[in-house]
Amino acid sequence: MSNSVPQNLTGVRVLDITQYIAGPTLGRMLADLGAEVVKLEMPPGGEYSRLGGYPPRVEGQSPGYIYYNRGKRSICIDFKQPEGEAIVVELARHFDIVIENYTPGVLSKYGLTYEAFKAINPRIIMCSISGFGQTGSRANRPGNDMTAQALSGLLHLTGTEDGMPVYPGMYLADGGGGVNGVAAVLAALYYRERTGIGQYIDVALYECVFHIHDVFLMQNLFTYGDYNPGPTGRHRPGATPCGLFQTSEGWIILTVLNHQWERFTKDIGKPELFTDERFKTYYARWNNRHALAEIIEEWLRSFGSRDAVLKFLSDRHYLSAPVLDLRETVDLIKNEGRGALQTMEVPGYGEIPLPKVPYLFSETKVEFQPILSMAGEDNRQVLREYLGYTEQRLDELESAGILVEDSELAEIRQRAK
Repeated sequence: MSNSVPQNLTGVRVLDITQYIAGPTLGRMLADLGAEVVKLEMPPGGEYSRLGGYPPRVEGQSPGYIYYNRGKRSICIDFKQPEGEAIVVELARHFDIVIENYTPGVLSKYGLTYEAFKAINPRIIMCSISGFGQTGSRANRPGNDMTAQALSGLLHLTGTEDGMPVYPGMYLADGGGGVNGVAAVLAALYYRERTGIGQYIDVALYECVFHIHDVFLMQNLFTYGDYNPGPTGRHRPGATPCGLFQTSEGWIILTVLNHQWERFTKDIGKPELFTDERFKTYYARWNNRHALAEIIEEWLRSFGSRDAVLKFLSDRHYLSAPVLDLRETVDLIKNEGRGALQTMEVPGYGEIPLPKVPYLFSETKVEFQPILSMAGEDNRQVLREYLGYTEQRLDELESAGILVEDSELAEIRQRAK
């Protein structure tokens, strides 16, 4: 796709006051869609992901920060000081969107509220992401992905059949909060286009997970709470067999839809299963799912390889797929060639493929700018560009400790000369 292809959010400006994953994911996705995103970080170290917990910094670059914040410029302003707070509020005059995910009440202590931003820019859209929302009994409690998943009911449903919860292998609530934040912001932008009115958005992580519950929640609601499901391990009700099955070379997912059951028994050479009282109806199959799984896995092991199993199932239109590890998944994504990864040159590491928004548009492109800013690296450029600050003014703000930048920047600039 040529560079002349437009992006959906070109010209939209986002002030990103976020930390860690959920809020940065929202800003990252808006950047992928073409928005100009300026990250506001807090001194002295900036965003938490710069400080550790991920692979170490190399040449001043933090992999954890880059993963969620590539494509964003960085300013580092001490907004705990009144003059720093005033600069941030004045910056909001020049932005379309402000996003933040501090614990409710933190930013308001320093005057960085929707009311303050709206007073100077009535068209501003502000989105706050927090563990439990801005209202309710838990509003002021700190929350994270794990607390959100625990309260959402998801952890209770995800686990072994003996009732032990199993934590998913990704920050599902944080990622879901970012994705829901994007949807909300775009809806608010559309409303503003029609009315000229901005608005405030309150997103709670645990509600984002709760919202994507499916059949189990439906059954609970329509029985007025009488049906209260628990974890089902490696099998999932709705159709049986349905779940994880082990082959001679690893695991696969297999679902045999209810109308396919008779044909499946013939395809695997066991037509007698169709009339077996243990498996004759869906409910019987579910109640006897462990015995059925043993029969199916014995058949699966008769194949020489997992690939042979999957070809057999695919040729007969059964829902099936290999359970891939991350290395295999990355290879699959690359080989599919759908553009889900964009390569970026990262100092000290080389070319690194990074995921971007998984949308393919017919008229516009999804692409983030190759920006890898260290904390405060863009202080002077942003404040000159947006607020017209002179060099003297910028020097004064630096001397007062209101503008701060990563201590390694001076050394890196010196080496570059």
